[in-house]
Amino acid sequence: MSKLIKKVALIGGGVIGGGWAARFLLNGIDVNVYDPSDSAERSLNEMLSNARGAYSKLTMAPLLKPGKLVFLDSLEKAVQDVEFVQESAPERLELKRSIINQIEQYVPEMPLIVFLYVRH
Repeated sequence: MSKLIKKVALIGGGVIGGGWAARFLLNGIDVNVYDPSDSAERSLNEMLSNARGAYSKLTMAPLLKPGKLVFLDSLEKAVQDVEFVQESAPERLELKRSIINQIEQYVPEMPLIVFLYVRH
């Protein structure tokens, strides 16, 4: 039996993270966001507004009740009491390693998706 995911942590709220946030929120999943950028909250809210508008143009299906979006000031707080962690930090190997180590410190058994692009 699969468990429904009701709440996720999103580490990184840039373009990729914003896409994940929109997907989760528009499907009724609550999202905790941690992104240390000063402009992260404003940028992510703009992306979400665009996503809601695009969704309404792509389908006649009604929107579900959206999930709740919460911005938190630490990675540790963001990953508390969630069923899933989505890491979407910039593609810098040492940064990703550091973030993943922090996530594992706070939630050692957590499912985690990491997208990594390494230039050759």
